[in-house]
Amino acid sequence: MIPPRIAHLEISPRQTGKTERLIQRAKPYLVAGRKVCFVTSKGLVEDMRRRLPGAVILEDGKDVPCDEDAENAIWFYDEFDWLNSTKIWADAFYATTPRFQRAVGVHTSENDLLLRLIEANNRYFCRYTWQIHMSDILEEARASHSPEEFRLLYLGEFLK
Repeated sequence: MIPPRIAHLEISPRQTGKTERLIQRAKPYLVAGRKVCFVTSKGLVEDMRRRLPGAVILEDGKDVPCDEDAENAIWFYDEFDWLNSTKIWADAFYATTPRFQRAVGVHTSENDLLLRLIEANNRYFCRYTWQIHMSDILEEARASHSPEEFRLLYLGEFLK
């Protein structure tokens, strides 16, 4: 089965502005009168409702609206690798910090959503780093996380 073409895929470290970039990408669709569905974790739902008035903000795991516009909506998934309800929609926007490191040969596009999204996006994804000086935070993070956790969370590495 050929996966649908997606609009945007970002796999970046923590605190690099992923959520803000998704919000900025959603706003023009709302202005144009398009239905926007934004899926995020429970703790961010109210903030997203405030920042994206008019968008359908869905908490991870909640039912997708069953109206006829759901398939025609523009979908956004914030931290998709950490969500349980991520679906692949044509022309959708996805951003995440990787949840775990994938092993070549063990994890494939058939059994891993992140790899399936990379395949759907013609093996392309964006990666951003910090726009501010982060050496103190990174030094502290390196001391308080295992090397694997540091590579995942602060370097955005997802392949072993």
